[in-house]
Amino acid sequence: MKNILNVLRYEYKGFVSAKSFRVVTIVFVICIIAATSIPQIAGAISSAGGGEGGGLLGGSDKAALILSGDALTNEIYINAFKPDSLQGVSSAAWVNLSDDPPDTAALRETIQEGEYLFAIRYSGGTTFEFYAAGNRMASYEALGPITAYITEVARQAEIAALPAGEREAAKRISSLTADASVIEVGGNAETNFLLGYVIIMFMLYTIIGYSNYVANSVVTEKTSKAMELLITAVKPLHLMVGKVIGVGLAALTQVGVIIAAFAAGIAINLPYWRETNNMLLGVTEGSNVGASIAVILIVYFLLGFFLYSFLTAALASTVSRPEEAATVVTLPLILIMVSLFLGFMTLSGAVNKSIVAALSYVPFFTPINMLARYTLGDAGVPQLLLGAAVLIAAVIVVAILAAKIFRMGVMLYGVKATPKQLIKALKNS
Repeated sequence: MKNILNVLRYEYKGFVSAKSFRVVTIVFVICIIAATSIPQIAGAISSAGGGEGGGLLGGSDKAALILSGDALTNEIYINAFKPDSLQGVSSAAWVNLSDDPPDTAALRETIQEGEYLFAIRYSGGTTFEFYAAGNRMASYEALGPITAYITEVARQAEIAALPAGEREAAKRISSLTADASVIEVGGNAETNFLLGYVIIMFMLYTIIGYSNYVANSVVTEKTSKAMELLITAVKPLHLMVGKVIGVGLAALTQVGVIIAAFAAGIAINLPYWRETNNMLLGVTEGSNVGASIAVILIVYFLLGFFLYSFLTAALASTVSRPEEAATVVTLPLILIMVSLFLGFMTLSGAVNKSIVAALSYVPFFTPINMLARYTLGDAGVPQLLLGAAVLIAAVIVVAILAAKIFRMGVMLYGVKATPKQLIKALKNS
C-alpha cells in the first residue's frame, strides 16, 4: 500500500506542478467565466453605444424608410408608418427618407458604409424591398417582425376597402389564429439536446485526454529505461495502480476547477439572465438537469477514466516506442467513439429507448450513454446508481486483467507483444 501511495503522490505532483496543467486550467476558467458573461457584456456594450454611429459595436442603429404610392396616401398606411407606431416593430431609430428618396445605388452605398442598419422601400400591399447590411446579423433579425407587421397593415387596408357590411366579418375571420398550449413532457427537447451534447463532449475529451496521458507516461518511462529502475523498487501492479489513481486525482482536480468555474459563471450571471429572459436561462432552468449534475459528472468521469486508463496503461506497457502508443490505444478510442455515437443517437431519439437503456449498462458505453439518458429524463437516481455499480464492477475486472498484462508488458523491450503473448500472460498470472 505504501508503494502505491508513493507512486500516486509522485504522479499527482508531477501532473499538477506542470506549467501546462496550470496554464490550461487558468485559460479554461477565464474562458468559461467570459462565455457565461457574454450576454451581460454585450448588453453593457450595446447600452454604452447608444448614440450616433452605434458606439463600441460599430455601425449605425438607424433604419431607413422610403414610402411611395398608396403608402403615402392611404390613411391606414400613413398611421402605421408613423415613428411611434414603428417603435414596437424594431428598436432601430427610423429615418423617413420619403420626401427625398435616394436611388437604389445610393441606398445600397449608405447601408454598405454602415449609415443604416437596414432599409425598407414600400408602396403598399404585401410586397416590399428590404435592404440588409450583410455584415450585421441584427439587420436580418428585424426582417421577421417587419414582414409580420406589413402583412397585418396590408390586411387592415384591404378590409377597410370592403363594403361596410362585409368589414366586420372580414375582421373577425382575419383575426382567427391557432392557439397552441405547449405542454413539454420531460423538459424542453432543444434545451435537453444542447445540454446533453455539452456534457457528453466534455466526458469524451476529458476521458480520452487523461487516459492518453497515462499511456504516454508508461511508454515514456519504458523508452527512458526508467521503468527498469521503478520495477526493482515497486511491484508492477502497484506501479500501474498508483500511476492511474495519481493521474485520476490530478484530472479530478482540473475537472473540479472547471465545473466550479461553470457554477461560478452561472451564479454571477443568473440574475441578469432572469432580468433579460436570456436563452441561457432556459438551458439552466428549463432542462431535466439540476445542481446535482456536478456530482454525477465527477462520479461518472472518475469511473469512466479508471476504466479506460487501466486498459490503456496495460496496452501501452506492451510497446517500447512512443510512435507505437497511438496504435495500441486504438481499441479504447474505438470503444469511446462508439459510445459517443450512441450518445448522439440517444439525444436525437433515433434509437429505441429499450435498446438505449440496455446499451447504457454496457460498461464501456455507460459513462456517456447514462449521462445522455439523464439529460433526457430517461434515467433517474436508481438507474444512475445501477450504472455506477456496473462501472465499479467493470473497473475492478479490467484492473485485474490489466495488471496481468502490465506485469508482462513492462518487461518487454525492443519488441511488441503479440496477442498470443497477451493471452498467455492472462492465463499464467
